[in-house]
Amino acid sequence: MSEQGMRVTQPTTGAERIAAFRAILAEKQHAMIDGVIVPFASASHVVAVYDALKPENQALFASWPAPKMVAIAFKVMKKVS
Repeated sequence: MSEQGMRVTQPTTGAERIAAFRAILAEKQHAMIDGVIVPFASASHVVAVYDALKPENQALFASWPAPKMVAIAFKVMKKVS
């Protein structure tokens, strides 16, 4: 924890990155992942897209940096809704 109580995470694996997004949802609090602030809504979209993917695609999606994951998640969610 730093930056006025905000969680700061520098994940080294895809599993750690997804865990950081899930922590945002559990804590209902934004956090910094891969150097960018991720709000609750963005984390929600990323986790929803991740959970909908097949396992082999989950590994690929989780390996991307947080900004790319958020951008792709928003594009997917826009098409779905």
